[in-house]
Amino acid sequence: MTERPAADDTGEDETHSPLPAVDRTLEGDGPTETYDLEDLGNVKAEWDSLTVYLPEDLHNAVSLSYRELSYESAQLTNYDLQKLQDFYPLLIAVGLNNLNQSDPDDLLSMLEYLQEEYG
Repeated sequence: MTERPAADDTGEDETHSPLPAVDRTLEGDGPTETYDLEDLGNVKAEWDSLTVYLPEDLHNAVSLSYRELSYESAQLTNYDLQKLQDFYPLLIAVGLNNLNQSDPDDLLSMLEYLQEEYG
């Protein structure tokens, strides 16, 4: 199986070969699951940027979460999880989904947790 090259954080344009289908097989897990993921190109050149300021502990938690998920993804699926192309958009989309399903009391509880845990 051909693996996608590691992300280039220099911002230079580079071409990536199309991503292979990703197989995920766990021992005793039954049939193989296949994910058809597209190569999104050079996201630094093609996507809008967003600067976010985070408390140090939250920044560290985000970095650790990326490293853990990247490792697990590589071990279980052979997929090279990219920080800019995969992880950050997923983190924001899942967070937005949770916020959109929250009422004002939930929001205030989450803000209180954020301040206690990471503030």
